[in-house]
Amino acid sequence: MLEAEYVKLRPKRIKTLLTRKKILLVTLTVIAILTAITVYTYSRYLYPTGEIIPNLYAIRGGGNGVPMVNFFLIQIDEKYIAFDTGANNTQTENELRKLNISPNDIIAVFITHDHEDHIGSLSLFSNAIIYTGLIELSNSPHQIMSNGETIELYGVSIQSIYTHGHTSGCSSYLVDGRYLFVGDLFVNPNFARYSTELQIVNRERVLEIDEVEYIFTGHFGLFKNVRFFRWWFS
Repeated sequence: MLEAEYVKLRPKRIKTLLTRKKILLVTLTVIAILTAITVYTYSRYLYPTGEIIPNLYAIRGGGNGVPMVNFFLIQIDEKYIAFDTGANNTQTENELRKLNISPNDIIAVFITHDHEDHIGSLSLFSNAIIYTGLIELSNSPHQIMSNGETIELYGVSIQSIYTHGHTSGCSSYLVDGRYLFVGDLFVNPNFARYSTELQIVNRERVLEIDEVEYIFTGHFGLFKNVRFFRWWFS
């Protein structure tokens, strides 16, 4: 009797197992599709290495587990000011070589925050003065810029704006009152390592700077339509 009941139940058990396998397969497929969409979305916003506006270059970097990141160079005669450094020395050198730029041509580096995808190639720029906000890069020689401090380098005005949240020491940099380099200020606040609330507050604060014409991000490229950018993140 028990054996007969088992034989009866067996098809039901097989059907249940098959249903579970289908659910698992669908779930894995959805995850794979979402991952592919995320990678594609990031990739299409990142800039390939090259000049994006006169005398300003995007460098596409990756490595150290981070495949998609931009850092930026402003050209001053034959020298350059960098905003972040990329993640991997080999990748960064290869990308700079495409533009016939040597790491020794970088005279200053402004660090937005100390995550590896933004400072992994810092050691390449041995000729550069390193600038950061408070707290970041505690183990490296650098110049700390206070909140709101402005310096001039070869006729270029660079103002430090503390935009903590993604990390405890994030900074953005306003160049000549027009170009705003924000690092990861506008990544999803759920990825904030320090304070989601503070990150959102600082987003709103920098978006109130009326003179800004371009916003440069580490993972979403350059935003030229600042009015739309303000609307999207407000």
